[in-house]
Amino acid sequence: MKMKDVLRKLLGQKRGIVGLEAAIVLIAFVIIAAAFSFMVMNQGLFATERGKAVIQESLQQASTPLTMDGTIFLRTTSSDTSVDCIVIPLRSFGIDYVPMWKNETVVTLKAGETAWGNIYYGVLYNDVTGNVYDPTGNQFDDFVGVHENATGTKYVNGTYSAYHATWSVAAVLAIDNSNNDESLNSDEKGYLIMTLSSSYLAGVRDKIVVEIRLERTAPLSIEFNIPSSISQDTWITV
Repeated sequence: MKMKDVLRKLLGQKRGIVGLEAAIVLIAFVIIAAAFSFMVMNQGLFATERGKAVIQESLQQASTPLTMDGTIFLRTTSSDTSVDCIVIPLRSFGIDYVPMWKNETVVTLKAGETAWGNIYYGVLYNDVTGNVYDPTGNQFDDFVGVHENATGTKYVNGTYSAYHATWSVAAVLAIDNSNNDESLNSDEKGYLIMTLSSSYLAGVRDKIVVEIRLERTAPLSIEFNIPSSISQDTWITV
């Protein structure tokens, strides 16, 4: 057989071309499968992270970082039938600090038949030092009365009538062991002081409902009743 015939016969074979085409198709399938797998894994990781963030945010909104820490104090009037001030001790729970800024905190109060949507005026400051007021060693009456200056800062006044002349019904937060910011840290204790004007005093057996709502959290709700028998001009506990 001549060499020319042998070459013609070899060139006429298509088996190698078919094998090469199959390899190309296989490689293409592998590349597509790898790209698809990467996309699926990436979407899965994104969904997992997003789900984790949603769960954490939902848990935050379903819980409150504040807890009541002690006994509620009530100040009675000279008529021995009503209360003009409520002090609720608070502490942060489960986190390092709780922001208590005026614009991000809402305190709702219902006393008897009257309710207020938001009576919170922020953290209380000292008019002498200019720092956040620290009630350590002081009587409740020393920091119940406050006033607000032209810039909106809350200061200790000590005069109950002046307090009412400015705000009527209001709530402020005094922080024990404060580091002079407007957050309630885990090593600090807060006293939410709510003062009622003479027109809206809470009477005996009245139901008091206080709701403290922080930004993006569940509210802390506190309910109690004024005792049916109280002494005049004194502080009592419930």
